[in-house]
Amino acid sequence: MKNKLYPTIIAVFAMQICALHAQELVAKHNPKIDANLSPGNNVAINPSKNSKINPQFNWDLNPAKTSTLNPSTNSSISPRTNTQVNPTQNQDINPMYQNQLHPRNPNWKGLYMYDKDDKLAGYITKATQDVLLCFDINTEWCGFYVRAQQNIFNHFDINAQPTGMFICFDSMVGYNEFDKNGDWTGRHIK
Repeated sequence: MKNKLYPTIIAVFAMQICALHAQELVAKHNPKIDANLSPGNNVAINPSKNSKINPQFNWDLNPAKTSTLNPSTNSSISPRTNTQVNPTQNQDINPMYQNQLHPRNPNWKGLYMYDKDDKLAGYITKATQDVLLCFDINTEWCGFYVRAQQNIFNHFDINAQPTGMFICFDSMVGYNEFDKNGDWTGRHIK
């Protein structure tokens, strides 16, 4: 009987530990509470309905069409050549060295990434004005964004390889994510 209780006790203990490390969604960042934060409800921040914030129509937002926004042609925004914006080479912006940058830290402050249905998809930490760190839904560090221009950031994987993904300011409260073709992924950051 004793041996059968151990897995249950361990499972309950593990759930409590996970609950301690989970970030609670803040209402001012939650599109399910504030409909103005949801691209599904607010056409002004929906790139499918607002061509000014859609990189397929506004090439000034598109790294594939504007060389100054592209890390392949602009070495100053490439973490492979600019170590200041590379968290794997710059310990000051690496969440494995700087605990306060990690969403598992109880004092963490940051942004939340949502999918097209406004479900939580991950966490974003502003490491500097030029670097945003990305964490998945399980708070695992999975990449980072580097500023290309005032409100445009290119995405890189953990090894500083460009993924082609990028985020653009949604004109009001956050960012929308686009793939390398400039198609909106439905993901948005608040």
